[in-house]
Amino acid sequence: MAAKTEVGKARQKEALMENRVDAPNLKHGVPGFLQSGLHPCTKCVKQKSCDRFEKGSDCSYLAEFQKNVEDRIMDLDYIEEQDRMMVQVLSKDMAGIALCEMYFSVEGMIIHDRRKKQLSAQPLVGTYNELKRSVRETMKSLGIGPTARARLKMEQVNVVKQIQEMGLDDDKTVTEGTEFLDD
Repeated sequence: MAAKTEVGKARQKEALMENRVDAPNLKHGVPGFLQSGLHPCTKCVKQKSCDRFEKGSDCSYLAEFQKNVEDRIMDLDYIEEQDRMMVQVLSKDMAGIALCEMYFSVEGMIIHDRRKKQLSAQPLVGTYNELKRSVRETMKSLGIGPTARARLKMEQVNVVKQIQEMGLDDDKTVTEGTEFLDD
């Protein structure tokens, strides 16, 4: 009955605001970034401390990060121009991970619901884990990482061995580094 008076309504509103669980997925802009590839400065959790913050602009740090990742991967000897789209997907996913980690550094990975007296993971943790899995798979596909490189080298060795076994190496020159295959 106290809610019907103005004082009661004010108390209820104050209690609701005090125990209100923030909507974290509205603050970080990760879903919008994953859809569009753009991250507006106004959605950034670090906009107050960012020296490049510009209202109505997109995050220049994130664009620079993606470009650096793409350039470094494209500079690898065995990555070819036709791999660029996959490299761009990888750099976007890595930027998404960076956005998630930036958000976690400010807001944390846990939500404390005082009203229900329970702790739960940020909804963004699922997206973060999915992005990490996707990055690992894409890196493996591109031959990035120790296991992927080892697999690629073994495939190259097997091709050389098959060529030798089939007698297709007419000049009989030994390919450098494959002498152990002759045993």
